[in-house]
Amino acid sequence: MAYAILLDTRFCTGCNTCFYKCVQENRLHEVATNGNTRTLVYINDTGMYHHRCMHCLEPTCVANCPKQALTKTEYGPVLWDADLCIKCQTCVEQCPFHIPMFDEAQKKIVKCSMCAHRNFDGDKEAQPACVEVCPTGALSFGERDAIVSEAKKIAKEANLNIYGLEENGGTSLLVLTKEDPTAVGYPQVEKSGGSGGGSNPLAIGGAVAGAAVVLGGAYVGLKKYGERKNQIDNNNKA
Repeated sequence: MAYAILLDTRFCTGCNTCFYKCVQENRLHEVATNGNTRTLVYINDTGMYHHRCMHCLEPTCVANCPKQALTKTEYGPVLWDADLCIKCQTCVEQCPFHIPMFDEAQKKIVKCSMCAHRNFDGDKEAQPACVEVCPTGALSFGERDAIVSEAKKIAKEANLNIYGLEENGGTSLLVLTKEDPTAVGYPQVEKSGGSGGGSNPLAIGGAVAGAAVVLGGAYVGLKKYGERKNQIDNNNKA
């Protein structure tokens, strides 16, 4: 069974509780301090943008990885294997959504795993950490077909846009927005299929939002996190 996450941005306040919980859940404190994150919400003049892995149905990163260090699981997440990775950063360059980050200090790829370690494929009550702690219910999780149906229903009733339904052949993260998704920061990616069929995983989507813009926005939010962590460490030493 394939799973997916639905993000209804109407209820997102930009609190970044998802970011802090992700750091705690995956012990990514040093990685986050270095300016890298698996998920982050940043706010711009036109709205809010969630920078997190889309978990494509036919991932460009998987198709282009020379060592098969990235795999698409049958239950949804796109996972990275540190033992197979040669740090070539092909996935960083090829992802049409500009998602994977390379942590220079720890020499590792940083991307969301959809909390696959929580074994939601075997535990009906399990869900990704970010979904579990979202204080406004902006994030929901479930079987992908049901998530797609729910997204379409809400979009029709509330006149919203669905991002991820057709981008890059379809994804396992669907985003509902009032605004044009590309206007708030989501990359303009080539559309095809909608269920994963008919797309070419080797083709790089026509992304127009540069990775530098995404990383720049992420750095602003992470700088304060790093400063706060250093302050706490200094207080503990004192």
